[in-house]
Amino acid sequence: MEQPVQGEQRGPQRPRTYAEIISDSWTNEEEQKRAKADSLLGHMAALLFQRGDTKHVQLLLLIRSAAIEYDDESQTDDLWLEFDPGDTASFTEDAQKHLRAVFQQVTQRLNYGVPWLGFRETLPQVGPDWRERLQQMMTTDRPTNQARRTMPEKPQWVLDRLAFTNHGEQRVYLALKHLQEKELPAEETISIFPLPNGRVLGHTWEPDLLVTYRGRAGVLEIDGPDHRVRRAMDTSRDHLLRDAGIAYIDRIPVEVIDNPQELLTVLKRFLRRLRECP
Repeated sequence: MEQPVQGEQRGPQRPRTYAEIISDSWTNEEEQKRAKADSLLGHMAALLFQRGDTKHVQLLLLIRSAAIEYDDESQTDDLWLEFDPGDTASFTEDAQKHLRAVFQQVTQRLNYGVPWLGFRETLPQVGPDWRERLQQMMTTDRPTNQARRTMPEKPQWVLDRLAFTNHGEQRVYLALKHLQEKELPAEETISIFPLPNGRVLGHTWEPDLLVTYRGRAGVLEIDGPDHRVRRAMDTSRDHLLRDAGIAYIDRIPVEVIDNPQELLTVLKRFLRRLRECP
């Protein structure tokens, strides 16, 4: 392995662009499709945001996943945007028509070879024990924050009877729990709510973590490693949450999740800024 030259300073590595991910010879076909799907969704949201069309940006914020799938009949790669069944009423025919028009402008400019956009409900992941799982979900014998993203599939990450959708969320929770129990005084500590389903004006939303501290509520989201174009979507979502009473919203880069000291530094900064909110 090549050793760094003595005295050489290495700054933080910048996130790769979508173009770099897609053109990388080491990127396989499935990864390329995922990058193209997310790029299309992000460019659509950014274009709408630049136009001041926050109504349709908010619709795109409801999208749970974007996937490119091959259609045997038309022999084309199509983009599918999936949303929760509870948000079906928001995706009217007029809304879908409007978003398809924006999609056509974006896909032609990006030249990804994806000619069509479809909308559908998310399909839950289930296993052979789905009957037992649904029975458990209908009783109190389940994680107390069991949200739609983890139903009815048995959650892989469970701690303190709370469910998490990935390793990163659980790591952040553990770091917050450390601050709650070890560093903050008992009379002035925090509350931690992972994956709390909630309703803001016109939308159902599920932040990664809701934290309360000194009479204020803050939201923490965990960003992916290639988080660039979707900043416009985040800005619109932040406005919605602030208008609904959330004092402060912050994002944790996925790169710091496995660095305990750096993660604690990020979380302490979040709490300080939440405390100083008016």
